[in-house]
Formats: sequence, C-alpha cells, structure tokens
Amino acid sequence: MTSPSLESLFQQVLKASSGRMVIIGRSPVMFAAVNDNGRAALFIRVSLTPSQIVSDGQGFSVQTTRSGKNDYVQITATDRGLPPLFLKLVEYVLERVGATSSVAEGVEVLTRSIDEYRRFVGQRRGRLSESLVRGTFAELLLMRKLIDSGMNAENAVTAWRGPWAKAGLGVHDFTFSDGRGIEVKSTHQPPGTIRVSSSSQLVPLGQQLDLVVLPFEDAPVSFSAAISFRKYARETGEVVSAAGPRAAAKWDLAIEALSLDLSDEWYDRYRFLPGEWRRFEVSLGFPHLDIPSLPPGIIDVRYSLELLRLTPFIKPFGELLREMGLRWE
Repeated sequence: MTSPSLESLFQQVLKASSGRMVIIGRSPVMFAAVNDNGRAALFIRVSLTPSQIVSDGQGFSVQTTRSGKNDYVQITATDRGLPPLFLKLVEYVLERVGATSSVAEGVEVLTRSIDEYRRFVGQRRGRLSESLVRGTFAELLLMRKLIDSGMNAENAVTAWRGPWAKAGLGVHDFTFSDGRGIEVKSTHQPPGTIRVSSSSQLVPLGQQLDLVVLPFEDAPVSFSAAISFRKYARETGEVVSAAGPRAAAKWDLAIEALSLDLSDEWYDRYRFLPGEWRRFEVSLGFPHLDIPSLPPGIIDVRYSLELLRLTPFIKPFGELLREMGLRWE
C-alpha cells in the first residue's frame, strides 16, 4: 500500500468517531486503522507466544491483550492526529510483515520490525526539548516580524544571539548594532508567568532593553490554522538565505549552534497557534535580582516573573518597531 492511500485511510478514520476501525490488510495477519480518541492507532489481530512482547517506543504506546486463540496488539500514536513518524512506523511494519509467507513468520517479523524502528528512532540524539522548541519558535517569529517590517534579513540574523545562549556568547536573544537588546519569552495562554534563565538576563542597565512575550498554544496536526514549527523554521531559512551568501552562512551557523536538524520529521509534532505579542520595557524599577548582592559562590540562578506584576512596564509592541525605524501596520 502506498503512503498517500494509507495516510488517506487514517485521515478518514480520524474524521469519524472514536473507535472507528477500517481493515488495512489480512495477510498474513489482520491489520486495521483505528481512531483512538483522536489518535491514530494500528490494530493487529495476532497470536503471540508468551516470550513475544511488543514494547512502547518514542512517539507510540503499545497495548497487548492476550485472550487464548487470538491476541490483540494496538499501537497508538502518543500525539493526537496522525504524526508523520507514526505513519512511517505503520508503513515500515506493513511492508516488512507483508513480505512474509506464513503467520508464524509474520508474527516474528512484526515484533522484530517494531524493535528495529524503536532503535532507529532512539538513535536520534540531541533533539531539542519542548521548552527549547517553543523558545526558538518565538524567536523565529520575532525575526520574521522584523524582516517583514523592513529590517535587512542579514542584520536580523546577525542580531539573533539566542542559539549561542548556552555557550555564554549572548545575554539576550537579540542584540543589535546600536546596543539595543530584546529578550524573547514564550508562554501558554493565558499568559501568566515566564521563566528567566540567568540573573543578568533582565537587568536594567541604562541601555535600551525590552522583554517581548508571545503566548501560544499547541495545536493538533489536523488544525489548518496552526503553524508547523519545522516548516516555519525551514521557510525562515529560505527568507534569510535569499538575502545573500553571508546571511545564509550566518543562518546555518545559528541552526548548527542550536543543534537543530531541520530534516528530522520528528519536529513535525510541534504545531502552534500564536497569540499577540506583549512588550515590557526593562527600565528603572523593573523586578530583577541584584547581582552584586548575591553571595559569592552562586553561579547559576533561575527564577520566574509574574506578568501581572509587570503592568507598569507595558508598552505597545508597535512602538518598539517604530523606535527601530521599522514599519508597523
């Protein structure tokens, strides 16, 4: 079965009510696509020996029901909808098992192919955590906003320091040639608190510094209005690279510094619905840690800020762009 028809079949099942099942194949064992409360699932009717166990893996869970003659295995996607990696798992299992000539061989290949796939996915080390994906997404949205408002793409990617934060090569997510800094934070809806990862990150020092906060929520794969993280990041790379080879080289260095592999379909699980930007001017009186007063020996301080307490420092986001000589409509 080809990928498009298999994908179409799962999408058809997912549009129906939970529990909807459609047979995919019966040789040498029975496979069916299932809607498990909005998650794609592969249902398999098969007889297992006591030693044959199918285990969970990254991106999917497994439930086995042993009932004598017929055992039932259901492999269910962790995320709602039809994640690309889950579809590839199903394709791989169907291809391997479909090439066998007997039930016994099919069962053996079934358990082995799932183990092989689990090991393959597990070898993909160094993926960004969810919090880092969310933070990077917010930074990319701001970069695109700057470019769309008239900033040269090379200047925008040059100012982007977020990818080097862990290496200590940038205090703020964006630092511009005139000394202005912008710290970008993401939060859930409704915006309540943000996490500050460094004691020196949001300290008013007399230079122009702003905190911009973008609230956004996760969205299912089937929601057309959502923005795919991986697709948006790749499109941003194309926008930056169109500005010339120097801009393209700086983009590549930033992505390398992040250890972000944009060819990895695993990131397709992240889809977001952004809200409205909120801007806070980090000026005199802005709540922060008094670094000189910290006792010697404290080298790593993280804390949270309650956004409601920052109301006195709110400024229109559009003014920030105008102050930078950019358009705001």
